[in-house]
Amino acid sequence: MVPSVIIPLLVVTAMAVMVTTVHRRLPAVIASRVVSITLIVTTSAALPTLWILGFGYLAHAPYIGAAFGWCVEVFGSHDRISPLIGIPCLALAVVGAVRAARVLRTHHRLRNDHPGSVEVTRNNQPFAFTLPGRGGRVVVSTGLIELLDDNECAVVIAHEHAHATYRHDRYLLVAKLASTTIPMLRPLASRLQFSLERWADETAVNACGDRHFVARTLGKVALHGAVPVGVLGFTGLGVPARVVALFGPPALVPRSSLLISLWLTIAGTGALAAFQIHHLFSLVTALCPG
Repeated sequence: MVPSVIIPLLVVTAMAVMVTTVHRRLPAVIASRVVSITLIVTTSAALPTLWILGFGYLAHAPYIGAAFGWCVEVFGSHDRISPLIGIPCLALAVVGAVRAARVLRTHHRLRNDHPGSVEVTRNNQPFAFTLPGRGGRVVVSTGLIELLDDNECAVVIAHEHAHATYRHDRYLLVAKLASTTIPMLRPLASRLQFSLERWADETAVNACGDRHFVARTLGKVALHGAVPVGVLGFTGLGVPARVVALFGPPALVPRSSLLISLWLTIAGTGALAAFQIHHLFSLVTALCPG
């Protein structure tokens, strides 16, 4: 039973590793979408696996196994699950659920759905960020305004408006939920956040028309500023790599055959994730037979 449950997860994980190695070669828009879907698919395969193995272990655990005897019926197997597998899976599942709830509460607290433009807050530290939600509100500090000239401020605002216009907060929420429920996905979540910042950088380039000027502005703000936790800001993740990318030519759209192969791979692994979710539905049915 255990191999049949774990094999789909291993295949999905291999796909996630492949995406990790190629995401910087893709245009930022495509990379953001590919990595976000990969995170969703991988999490969809991993979470049911954790719960299945965790409850499967409890079904055979001494003293308390009788209370979870229905787990055996769910799996259709009486194979025991080793404590070396069952206990860590159960712990990850429970801790991940608690941390995911905290992420959702933080997102709800910061969310702003009321229409807004640019809000200036009094703070000597230079920073700019975009609040999550439909409102698209951009917050900049007085320290940032004093540090930059008008053209540089326009670059920052264009970058932040990109986060708001394309609802990058949704992508960021996916990254945070995936990385909190499955800690092994943190590297992939970081790559999604990096791709979102690159997407906004390229939008700022389209607005001002000078890649080198955007790179210099980014470096200037990064030397003095910081970004609050839980939001997308101008000096977010991977500033040195973003500056290098801006000093180089924009990434080319890959050939259609490569894109088709990539999306077919994701679709195939999504089917494996659905196979795991099917097991989880059986678990819920057993819990709620009515």
